[in-house]
Amino acid sequence: MRNVPAVVIFVTLYAISFQLAIYFALPENIIFGMFALSPFLVLYMVYIVLKYGKPSKYTFDEKFYDDHNYLRHGKE
Repeated sequence: MRNVPAVVIFVTLYAISFQLAIYFALPENIIFGMFALSPFLVLYMVYIVLKYGKPSKYTFDEKFYDDHNYLRHGKE
């Protein structure tokens, strides 16, 4: 099984470094290469999360936000 948090952290840091690349005065070829590679990394991250991630034990009707203890009205 893949390490889902590591993949998410890596791709997120890559996206942040891509956004900051112009401020670090990187050559345009490197920035273009990062731009060309970024969709594939995002697709890889989505694949890993969907394949190896743990689904929520709640449905959308039971809990609207899974990361917050908010119950929908009428579902108490």
